[in-house]
Amino acid sequence: MLPLSAPPVPLLLIGGGAGSGKTTVATGVAASLPGTRVVHLDHCFHTDPDRAPVVPAIKGPGSVINYSDPRALDRGRVRSALDAAVLPDTRTLVVEGTFALLPALTRPARWSVYIDAPADLRLARKILRKISEGADPEISLRGYLAYGREAHTRYVAPTQRSAELVLDGTQPTSHLVRRLHALLSAEP
Repeated sequence: MLPLSAPPVPLLLIGGGAGSGKTTVATGVAASLPGTRVVHLDHCFHTDPDRAPVVPAIKGPGSVINYSDPRALDRGRVRSALDAAVLPDTRTLVVEGTFALLPALTRPARWSVYIDAPADLRLARKILRKISEGADPEISLRGYLAYGREAHTRYVAPTQRSAELVLDGTQPTSHLVRRLHALLSAEP
């Protein structure tokens, strides 16, 4: 993904593995700081398998988009989501997602945070979320074993090195939000 231009407001990136707590923390920060908007990179993936990397379907014939590969992110959708989130009262923009700390986004960001959590905890949280959404957890489990585990090691875990702050995803959300408040209020 090519570098994106900086939005007209300060940008906070929150990256980490699936189930590490990125969305929960980003939502907590936005709820506690007026004028903070959140962009969820989960909404910015390609929807056309012809334009994204694919893998064989876990259940059934054919192939599906490989959301464990950063090339599945649609740069145009990311740009549109950033633009749509900047309203007249927006003071800070938070971008959260497994690929939030890719260089295309870290270059224009003011702050970058990685939420680290053990693989078993991340997987358990992801499966519980899928169950609550009514999705078949078998697909997520098999996908994790076939592609997700290796993709985390290859694409997501290395982005921790680019974060200025690493948070422990096993800590309570309120603690993590307080840590981010301290980061955001520090002088640049």
